[in-house]
Amino acid sequence: MTLEELEEALRGLDELARREYGESLSQVAARPGHNDEMRLFRLGRLIGVELKRPFAKEVPLPSPAPYSAARFKWELDDSKFQDHSAWQYKAVEALRTDPDVVEALGWQPQDVAALAASAQNERGFFKFVAVSCRKYLCRDPKLLREINRGIEAAKRAGFDLKNVTPDIIVAAGGLAVGAQLVLAIPALGVMGAPVIAGIIFAIYSVGIDAFCGWASKLKLDNDPKVLTEHDG
Repeated sequence: MTLEELEEALRGLDELARREYGESLSQVAARPGHNDEMRLFRLGRLIGVELKRPFAKEVPLPSPAPYSAARFKWELDDSKFQDHSAWQYKAVEALRTDPDVVEALGWQPQDVAALAASAQNERGFFKFVAVSCRKYLCRDPKLLREINRGIEAAKRAGFDLKNVTPDIIVAAGGLAVGAQLVLAIPALGVMGAPVIAGIIFAIYSVGIDAFCGWASKLKLDNDPKVLTEHDG
């Protein structure tokens, strides 16, 4: 991922946050009254939308979803799984065969459409990504030291990470952190820039310890029924 790709991905996530929540990406990350888990939930849902987008149609909700405050739900369209050219297809296929995802599910979906259905909603896609990444991201002392070193250097340089913005991510070494993540985590090698940028933003926003604490507790629902975002 280049600096230009990081900047473009962060701009795209910011635009998506404004459309989905009526808030900037920075406002989602620092919304008063939200704890780290809720911030990760809403940031992760945006990453999930980016992954799900080619396989789904956007449907306005009559009122914001009660938990996420999302204005839209994304309904899967089976006909859209025929196009295998999008990076999202390759990314979800990698998640489908990822040993940690398969173990957490307790079964292996037969194809990308089956995994998408088992995700249940947009945030479910991000859960698959987090489960695929957590072993490498949260149990590798060297990687954790490097990420913490980068974050602490940003703080010493005067960046306010409690009110992180896309511009701060770019200026505070976000590209270097992204490169470390891609090198260390196999699944990120096939993920598009929006997923990597979203993870970087989440880590800078809540901190690596909070991110790993949340990810380590994740359990995947192996019920294949499809829920809409309005349910949560």
